[in-house]
Amino acid sequence: MSTKRISDKQLDTLIKLIYDVAYNLWWSWNPSAQQLFHELSPFFWELSNHNPVEVIKWVSGRELRERLQNQEYFKKVLSVCASYHDYLFKRHTWARKHVPSLAKAPVAYFSAEFGLHESLRIYSGGLGILAGDHAKSASDLGVPFIGVTLFYRQGYFQQQISADGWQLERYPTYEPAKMPIKLVADRKGNPIICSVEIGNDVVRFRGWEVKVGRATVYLIDTDLPDNEQRIRDLTAHVYGGDQWTRISQEILLGIGGVRFLRALGISPGVFHMNEGHSAFLTLELLREQLHTKQPLNIDDVAIQRAEEYVRERCVFTTHTPVPAGHDRFDQGLMNGAFPAFSASIGFTVDRIMRYGRIHQDDGSEPFDMTVLALRMCRAANGVSELHGKVSREMWKDLYPGIPVEKVPIGYVTNGVHTAGWTAPTAMQFWATRLGPHWIDKVRDEKFWHKSVEMKKISDFQLISGEKV
Repeated sequence: MSTKRISDKQLDTLIKLIYDVAYNLWWSWNPSAQQLFHELSPFFWELSNHNPVEVIKWVSGRELRERLQNQEYFKKVLSVCASYHDYLFKRHTWARKHVPSLAKAPVAYFSAEFGLHESLRIYSGGLGILAGDHAKSASDLGVPFIGVTLFYRQGYFQQQISADGWQLERYPTYEPAKMPIKLVADRKGNPIICSVEIGNDVVRFRGWEVKVGRATVYLIDTDLPDNEQRIRDLTAHVYGGDQWTRISQEILLGIGGVRFLRALGISPGVFHMNEGHSAFLTLELLREQLHTKQPLNIDDVAIQRAEEYVRERCVFTTHTPVPAGHDRFDQGLMNGAFPAFSASIGFTVDRIMRYGRIHQDDGSEPFDMTVLALRMCRAANGVSELHGKVSREMWKDLYPGIPVEKVPIGYVTNGVHTAGWTAPTAMQFWATRLGPHWIDKVRDEKFWHKSVEMKKISDFQLISGEKV
């Protein structure tokens, strides 16, 4: 009995859908989608650090079409693509029901790193992992979420250990064509280019788009042919280089990030700063407000109103419980980095310095990014109840005359994106018994029982070297 072959038209449609799935990190928390690409090429799936885009580009078009003629694989692909479509276009989301106003005024979430997946190493640790989980959770809830970060073309280093036991760092360069990212372009296909002033340089940059389910994250990239090499290298590494590199990256992230969103026609309802690295965005929002005024009308009242406007639209999460972990820039560095920007806003650099000092008139005090964020946001929080308490004590001098327990820094305890951290075997176990929305149905004690069971299996594999 012969099996009917799938038509070329059907294959063309399905291959397009496979590419759509590959370019959306929805697959990163959906094991059935990951399995599709693993089956295409187990070797390249592992070699690419589990990157579907690289897998489908290694597999020839002819081979992919032949694989889809396999009825079993064809049905798997159809099922995954249907699940993806249902997820992406689901109308009844939490956000649509509870905060419909966000549809026209999305959340802009700025973070120096996003831990979205191991194949996109634009993160170094917990700050990035939290940002990535926020993007995924916002997607599940249907919250219009726009992330902004930098495209670190060489990422965070890959660790190797030398024969004599020393750590060696490798910085492999990413090829955008092999990543689940797409260049942000206009209707004619030309890249959208923006710029910021850093010192005496006009730094041009473009953006890359990462789809995370329904959420979007934009990556700012200075690696343009018409930039000097030192400018192109500004976005090479996560937290790399000296203090000049650090302040340049933070100007790009904060000021450049706002300008890029404006170029795309995006008007966020709220700007969320995940740690102080992006706090310069408040100065750009301030400049926008004052730029609408005639120079002679920029008086203290206009500045105060502009500051109030910025505060109403900004919130801040602080992460670091020790003073040494907060970015500080001295007067000389600020003088070198901000002359053009300060002129565009109608301020001196000395006036800008006041926004980042606890004691605004103390000329010896450096510019603190956390102070800027706290001063220019309507709400701030730590990442646990204890951290909120520690932060209130750390920054009490910014709020003189207020009892430390009344310092306006609250807390929101860090959580995780459950599906993203659930092992595929556990996800299959729960989905089989409780259906596709199992996460909302499982009691804590059942989670605990299954995790203990899986730990025993893992320990047995470790000891015996056997697969269970």
